[in-house]
Amino acid sequence: MKNPPLIAADQLRHAWWFVARPTSVGVLALVVDDEARVLLVKLSYRRGWYLPGGGVRRKEAVEEALRRELREEVGVEPTAPPRLHGVYSNFAERKSDHIVVFVVERWRRSPVRSLEIEDSRFFAPDELPEDVSLPAGRRIAEYAAGTTGAYGPW
Repeated sequence: MKNPPLIAADQLRHAWWFVARPTSVGVLALVVDDEARVLLVKLSYRRGWYLPGGGVRRKEAVEEALRRELREEVGVEPTAPPRLHGVYSNFAERKSDHIVVFVVERWRRSPVRSLEIEDSRFFAPDELPEDVSLPAGRRIAEYAAGTTGAYGPW
């Protein structure tokens, strides 16, 4: 069930981006299980499936932000250092967005409830849901092929 207050907040955020044209830094994770499946989340304020992650706070290191977002959204705690997959830029929606993507292959998971996350599931790279976000699908394809976009467009 979608969350109307979060949908409204997301729409206001997009309107602000149109006016302010901010620069932001975000982190996302390719959380991979023992069967080489990747964790995707369904957000309560947007359609489709996405990689878990979020924004980096002021004075917060990117790996610290990744650990915080994974813990808050899906209860995942990396048990080994995450590996850098790539750094991407997105200039859509009138903002300058930079996304750092990590691979998390060793982790443990605890139950968690998040207002942002409607569902979370593991998917094989060749069996992704139809409504997976285009960038998430690209990052998963890169991971499955053993390649990276390294530093490029979102």
